[in-house]
Amino acid sequence: MQKLPIIAVIAAIILIIFSLSVFTVDERETAIVLQFGQPKKVYQDAGLKIKMPWPIQNVRYFDGRILEVDPAPERVNISSDRNNPLLEEGTIDPELIDEVSGEPIIVDTFARYKITDPLLFLQRLQSETRARQQIENVMDSATRDTLGNATLREILSPQRSALMNLIRDRVNADMEPRGVEIVDIRIVRADLTDRLRTSTVNRMITERNELATKTRANGREKALEIRSTADKERAIILAEADKQAQIIRGQGDKAATDIYNKAYNRDPDFYAFVRSMDAYKTTFKQGEGSEKTQMILSPDSAFLRYLSENR
Repeated sequence: MQKLPIIAVIAAIILIIFSLSVFTVDERETAIVLQFGQPKKVYQDAGLKIKMPWPIQNVRYFDGRILEVDPAPERVNISSDRNNPLLEEGTIDPELIDEVSGEPIIVDTFARYKITDPLLFLQRLQSETRARQQIENVMDSATRDTLGNATLREILSPQRSALMNLIRDRVNADMEPRGVEIVDIRIVRADLTDRLRTSTVNRMITERNELATKTRANGREKALEIRSTADKERAIILAEADKQAQIIRGQGDKAATDIYNKAYNRDPDFYAFVRSMDAYKTTFKQGEGSEKTQMILSPDSAFLRYLSENR
């Protein structure tokens, strides 16, 4: 009866020792077995592993995936560039362009890295927190040096990729001996400081106002040209119409004269009578109203012959 408790105790001890001697490595991880704090073996393949029980040996795990570092935005002084693109586009005052070298821009970057040598990583950095701090420090220095020698044109153009590669290579040169590989470094944004942003906005407003003024002036010039052309065409049309009217009136007068001549040739007395009636009508009509026409004629005047009682 006393053997059963002893066997149970021994089985429990064996089970505990076995559980302390077995561990698993996930496919997303790497593991280092430490013996009294010193590295003993590195496991980079996933599966069930065996070690000596704690406290003789223990296990440190490290992430095998690509990790990120996102440092805070930093201010970087850039080289002065009289040919920078914002000056060409008119968005930076030429008087301020020489101040760009002393006026930093705000650069926000990020990096992606992976642990390539867990043993070196453990010996040199020990943890991901210290790794991020080290990478941020090296990135800060490399970014300032690289972008500080670049111009605004290069930072805002496709040449920025080449600048990022230079920064990545420089950070890699420092981090590879620590078991870390920098996969990629990119600029999230590159903004002007408040002073240059205000100057840029004011310059853009001025440029837009100048463009609007120029557009309105061109519109007024075009409108004046259109009106002048229309007035000229109107004058030509009216002159042509008056010419045609004169021709038609002349033709009408000629036709009337021909008719009068024919009428005169048929009956001269009747023609003279009709013409006299027209003359009376015109003359007496002019005498109507407040201003009347006064005529002094002798009784035997030819003008009054058709008004004489003898007629």
